[in-house]
This record gives sequence, structure tokens and C-alpha cells, in this order.
Amino acid sequence: MAADARAGVIARIRARGPVTFAEFMEITQYGPNGYYSSGSPVGAAGDFYTAPAAHPMFGALLAVQLEEMWRLAGTPDVFTVVEPGAGNGTLAADVTDYAARLSERFAAALEYLAFDLFPRRAPHYEVRHVDAMPHDVTGCVLSNELLDAMPVHRFEAQSGRLLEVLIDVEGTELVERLGEPSTPLIEERAGPFLAGLPDGYRGELNTGLNLWARQVRGVLGRGWVITVDYGADRPELYRPERSEGSLRCYYQHTLGQDPLVHVGEQDVTAHVDFSALDEAMLAAGFSCAGYTSQGQFLENLGADRVREDVRARSAPRPEMRANEAGMHALVDPTGMGGFRVVVHSAGVDESPLTGLSGGAQRTDLPLAAPMRHGRHIDLLGSHGAGGAHFAVDRLEDLFL
Repeated sequence: MAADARAGVIARIRARGPVTFAEFMEITQYGPNGYYSSGSPVGAAGDFYTAPAAHPMFGALLAVQLEEMWRLAGTPDVFTVVEPGAGNGTLAADVTDYAARLSERFAAALEYLAFDLFPRRAPHYEVRHVDAMPHDVTGCVLSNELLDAMPVHRFEAQSGRLLEVLIDVEGTELVERLGEPSTPLIEERAGPFLAGLPDGYRGELNTGLNLWARQVRGVLGRGWVITVDYGADRPELYRPERSEGSLRCYYQHTLGQDPLVHVGEQDVTAHVDFSALDEAMLAAGFSCAGYTSQGQFLENLGADRVREDVRARSAPRPEMRANEAGMHALVDPTGMGGFRVVVHSAGVDESPLTGLSGGAQRTDLPLAAPMRHGRHIDLLGSHGAGGAHFAVDRLEDLFL
């Protein structure tokens, strides 16, 4: 598979000439024999895990936030949750399972629609192809660690100029070349901070965020958008000290920085520019309801209550330790707990949301908090107990 993937990428680039890094990501991540198109990258058998796989507490507490949104929307008969990039359906299953414990009326109103580019790898919940996403719904669009996987352009600062990093073929090898920016968006976005960057500085730009925001606005007639991802605001993301950018590669639970190796076999991601996301969402007609860290978001919604209930349950010691590790991973500020949760809204009551510290922390959750089971990873197993995304020990390591 690796040789076929690499040969296919080389043939496509040789036929087209140098391609932008965004095009290279499209080919290697989503094209034939691509990383996402040819396997199941998420989970114990893959190269990384996301929050839903760590413990069902993540989905349960998202259900708590969604139930509050349903009430703020006026308890409509149908409250539609749309999850693009749903992967294997773990989050969808966890949210809908816990919704039934929260409220019979909410569970009856909840229409959870999960979508993915490659729905065939979804054993836990019905996941449809993204082409079938609905329009003009009342509810919530839920984006969990999706934007970091979008294709990005790479740029390099040279003598006060911005050049774009292109991928070309030399003989039988993939190589980088520098060229003029392929789109004016690169200079528009990076130009304002170019003067503060040292020569050789490299960074990434997701020029697709505006299109993404418009697409989400078409899906959502009124409601909220919850974005969970890792990244930073523009001043932090493009600090001169971060001279190698935020592009990261993950292969067999190992962090790397060379996208030209393990072609089609490794995940390639870049940190989200949350300033750019907010600008795109506002331009599409959304308001920003607020943001916080993932750990604080879950604590506000009742993580303490869930942990107390799980600890009171009767289960073999190894299983209890696995549950503790999973719950800790979700709120650990040095790992996934340090990811950002941003909420945007359109056409709905703008009352403060509990998840964003807008109300008292939830202490009234139903009993029988969820415990991990077959669709969740044992973080004390083969991948250790670090509790950090992609088996990275510290969130800051994603920048190094």
C-alpha cells in the first residue's frame, strides 16, 4: 500500500507540475490510497485518538450542552445535530445514548445526523456521506477536531517577501520548491505580520475557512456551531519564535514534521487559526457566543458529577483505572483539556451557555454516568497513559 500510494502521488504531481501544499494534502490525505480514504486512522489500531475515543464522558457532557441549547431554542419538536467528520460514529453513539438519560422529550426531539467523506468505516452509528448534509435546520453543527485536518497552504518569509512552499518531483523523489503565492489570500492573511518574521520562517494558512463557514451557514437555519480543536489566535500562532510553523505528521503514534515520508500512511495536520475562523464565521452571519478550553467546558457541564458516579460503580480494578485515565485525558490542561471550544450562533436566544461558564456548573446530572466500553480506547493499554492527543505528552509539544 505504501509503495502504491507514493507512486500514485508522484505520478499525479509529475503530470501536473509543482502543486501547492494544500493540493498535496488533498492528494495524500483524501485521494486514492490516501491516509483517510484507505484506512481507519482513529483509535487503538490507528495513529491517533480523539476525545470521543478516550471516554464516553465527552459525548455525555456534549449531550448536556445540546439539551440546554434545545431549551434555549424553544424546545422545538425536531432539534438536529449535524456532525461532519464523524469518523467511526463514536461521538454520535455516545451523545444519543446519554441524551436518553437526560430527558425523554429531548431524546425524542434529537435528530443526530453524522457525516463523513468515508462513511464505510463507521461501525458504531449510521454515518452518511457528506454530500447528504441537510439545509436550514434548527439545532447545532458539531465540529470535533475537523478543521485541523483541512488542507493548508505553507508560506516562507524571505527578505520581507512571502513565498509559497510547493511540492514537486525530482527523479523519483518528492521535493519542496519556493514560488510566488498561488492565491492573494496568502498575502492578505500573512502580510500584516510579515515584518516581524525572521527569514526562513514557515507558517500555514487555511484559506478554506470562509467556504467552510458559508457551508455551515447553509446547513444551519438557526442554532449553534460548536468547534473543538487545537490551535491559537493569530498573534500566538504566528509568533516569530515558532519559526517552523505548526505542521505536524503522525505515524504509528509518533510525532514527526516531514510530510514527504510515509506518503498516504501518515496524518498531516496544522493548528487552527482561531482568529481566522472567527472572522470567517462572522462574515457568514454568525455571532461568537464565546470560547473556553475543552477541560473547562466539560467541568462546567458536570465532569465532577460524572467522575464521582463512575468512581462509585462496581467494576474490576483495571477497568476502573482505564476509566479514570480516559476521564483525566479529557480535562487535562496539558493535553486534550487544553484544546479550545468555540461556540458561534445564529438566529437564537443568546443567553449564556453553561459550557462557556455562562451559568452555574451542572451538578444535577442523572445517575448511571457512562463508563467506557468496546468503542473506547484503553489509555493504559498499548499506548500508555499520557492522556494527550496523538500520544504527545504535552500540548505545547505540538508546537515544537
